Amino acid sequence: MINNRVEFCKKDFSLYNDFQKNIDICKRHIVEIDNKCASVASDQNGDTEILEATEIGTIQKTMYEKSKQALEKAIIDDTLNMFIINRTIELCAGVVECNVHSAVCLTILHGMSQEKAGDYIAYSRPQVSRFLSRFFENPGCKKMYELAVEQSKENFHNLTTHNS
Repeated sequence: MINNRVEFCKKDFSLYNDFQKNIDICKRHIVEIDNKCASVASDQNGDTEILEATEIGTIQKTMYEKSKQALEKAIIDDTLNMFIINRTIELCAGVVECNVHSAVCLTILHGMSQEKAGDYIAYSRPQVSRFLSRFFENPGCKKMYELAVEQSKENFHNLTTHNS
């Protein structure tokens, strides 16, 4: 990965399911942060509202808001990477043979092991491995990756400018 963006290689594309897991974790942390912010706000409105408590509460709330912004950025980055991977594979449907495309979908998008994907599409694990290699060596697939990156810039431009 360069600048937190996936490159057209098996290693980066294999992170697809990890991106989804990270998004789920970030979303849970955002809920926790929102709860902490609400707790700080209710503490500030109580009877113990003295200057020092207010300053501490303000600092805590600022810290939580910064953490939330970082998590939201991570969600956007991971979603963008998932879009690029998914869109590349989608665009390659007409570029590679059906068995290669199926192997890529099963192992990358669905997170199956090469053995399980091979069983599913009636090929051996070594053949599935060769299918994956052919996918990443195919110049047409590399062009589809570049197209997916361009489309991601268009599709995510509004989303990222509204959150900045």
